[in-house]
Formats: sequence, C-alpha cells, structure tokens
Amino acid sequence: MPRRLIHPGTIFLVFLPALLAAQQRPLQVESPCSVQARTARASFGCSYYQSQPFPLSGLEGSLSQYGILRLGYSFDGNIELQFDGTLLNMLSITKRHMGFTMDATPSSSVTGDIGDFTLWTKVQVTSEYRFPFAAGFRFGVQLPNASNESGLGLDQFDFYASTLFEKHIMGIRLTVNSGIAIIESPTQLSDQHDMWIYAIGITVPIGEKTFVALETNGRDSNSGEGVPRLADFRGGIETEIAGIHWKLCGAASLLHGNTSRGIECAVQYDFRL
Repeated sequence: MPRRLIHPGTIFLVFLPALLAAQQRPLQVESPCSVQARTARASFGCSYYQSQPFPLSGLEGSLSQYGILRLGYSFDGNIELQFDGTLLNMLSITKRHMGFTMDATPSSSVTGDIGDFTLWTKVQVTSEYRFPFAAGFRFGVQLPNASNESGLGLDQFDFYASTLFEKHIMGIRLTVNSGIAIIESPTQLSDQHDMWIYAIGITVPIGEKTFVALETNGRDSNSGEGVPRLADFRGGIETEIAGIHWKLCGAASLLHGNTSRGIECAVQYDFRL
C-alpha cells in the first residue's frame, strides 16, 4: 500500500476472511512491498458471508469468522515473514448437498472450528524508487488446523507461490499477483491439484487519505472434488484515521452457481521494534 496509508509503527486489526479459508475463498491481493526495516504488523478481525459453500462436506450457510489474525515482521525492509490464521469459524447451516465427507459432518444446524494457519515469506526484489515498478515474490505453507469432521476443513497441507507486481500512476495503485497453488487432494491419497492463482487490484484516491479499492482474485485449472475453482470480486473504502488504517468492503463470488456474498472490515496498525 502507499506509504501514506500504512505508516511504520501500527497494529493491523483486520476483519478479513480470504487469507484464512482457502477451501472457500481465494487469496487476496498482496503488495510486493515489505514493511519497513525493524517494523512489525499485527492484525485481528472478523467477517460475515451468506450462502457460503463447503464443497468437500456439502455444507452451505452463513459463515461468521472471529479472531482473524495476521502478523508480519521485516528485519531489513526486503524480506518479510508473515503468519495468518483464524481463531474461530462458525457456520449456520442452511443447506446440505452431496459431499465426500457428508456422513461425518455434524447433524446440528451450527458447526464451528478453528481456521487453517499459514506461514509466509515475502521477498521484495525491486522498488519504484529505482525501477519502473515494484516486484517481489511470496511463498507459503498452509497448515491443516481445521478438521474435516467439522465440515469446515480439509486436513491437508497446501503450498502457494506467487510473483507480485505494483505500479503507481498519478496516485492510482495497480497491483497484480500471479502464481501457483499445490493443493493436496482431500479425496485421494498421493494426489494433488496444481492450480493457477491470480489477483488484480486497483486503488483510486478520492481524498487525501481516503481511497476506493477494487480487486478480483481466484484460482483455476486443475480443480477436483473438494478443491473447486474460485473467483471473487471485492469493492470498498480504505481510509486512515489517527494513524490507523481502516477498510470496509463487500465481496461476492463471480462463479456461476455460487451465490456467496459478504462483508469484510479491517483496521491496521504497524509498529517499530
């Protein structure tokens, strides 16, 4: 994000689901720029989605996420170590479809579980101060914290790797991510799905510290049972108040037959160590 939005020395309280529920939502847009040297970034939040499907278990309903955490730290300003995960996912079940683990899912109308946690490393290769655009890459491993018995998890390790690009033109920021996801098959042993992951975001200033943010992201190609194609659109407002960065946006699936939609809220604060 532009430096005027994200100041060194802040706590990021983010109401953001996408990084933490790879079964349901794709990864969001990631800037190639690391936080400044010896700066940490912490986050926490919650979100709400309607008509959220879980293909492996066949469950669908209203998904509420509480305690969404994200931590990041950079020692030298070029390499950033990140960690994210959800403390609690709660699904109010409205429909039950055919699913691979449907016989093992809870029979009650509500189910809940901890979310999956992911460890990331982001490396900034170039900056716009010396090159026409900023570039970097990011890779991470998602841990199988959420269980399939709850109907919300996959019980598997997944690997992600993306190249990241960003360019500012007259205050407008354009960010593009493209990479691969290696996802274990939740229904077949010794099998995996190699998928293309992508994200495109644009941030347009409408005030000194207020922006309109639009983005689309998803994954495609080698899909399978419990590992569907994903495509989302998000739009909202970002602003800074008293040195804290806030974000409010709506999101919806772009896939035919997937009517999931919801709202996300975010608060951000970075701090020096």
